[in-house]
Amino acid sequence: FSIVTSSLPDAVVGSPYTQGLAVSGGTAPYTWSATGNVPPGLTVRSDGIMLGTPTAAGSYSFTLKVADSRQATATRTVTLNVTGPTFSITKTILPAGTTGQSYSATLSVTGGTAPYNWSAGTGFPTGLTLDAQTGAISGTPTTTGVFTFTVKVTDKNQAVATDTFTITVSGPPLSITTVAPLFAGTVGSAYSQRFAANGGKAPYTWSIKSGDTGGLTFSGDVLQGTPQNAGTFNFTVQVTDN
Repeated sequence: FSIVTSSLPDAVVGSPYTQGLAVSGGTAPYTWSATGNVPPGLTVRSDGIMLGTPTAAGSYSFTLKVADSRQATATRTVTLNVTGPTFSITKTILPAGTTGQSYSATLSVTGGTAPYNWSAGTGFPTGLTLDAQTGAISGTPTTTGVFTFTVKVTDKNQAVATDTFTITVSGPPLSITTVAPLFAGTVGSAYSQRFAANGGKAPYTWSIKSGDTGGLTFSGDVLQGTPQNAGTFNFTVQVTDN
């Protein structure tokens, strides 16, 4: 009369586990039990089924005992390895940001055991922060560029996962802030109107894209000249950044 089961398949923290136990000889029915360092979360039922959901990783050695209907007994020491779940940072493409505008994104993990602790290495965009508890990236970017950085997360059991992410931060969209109508001019008198833009990357180049300016031209960002004819002139201005 002996226990045939000599080894047990590995278990994974947080995953349901079921394994039948076997004997050779003796007289049924059998009654099973286990003593010693049984993995937490698992039990050996009297009918010879080991089951449950392990809660802690490690290598556990314990003793199986079985008694048959005539009270004959057999024991055997076995080892069960419990591994941690697959633990990694969920790979994602982070959205681009714009300087001066609010930014928000959240990182997440696969596996591991909460709570988690997050941190970011060098190269993290200026003006943004990574919440150590939630993995949320937030703030207002202050510098344009392509920022590549490493993120590290540690779970409750001190398992560590790392990955590299990139955030591209651009300047605000290029726009002309000077609005129509422009102030009026007088035939024969010098005229000067300065134009302004926002966003993009200076320096700017100004030009007349279409229409009739009445003889006025751009010098840098200033529309200037001496009007020769009276009238209302409609034209389109274009600005190009660096």
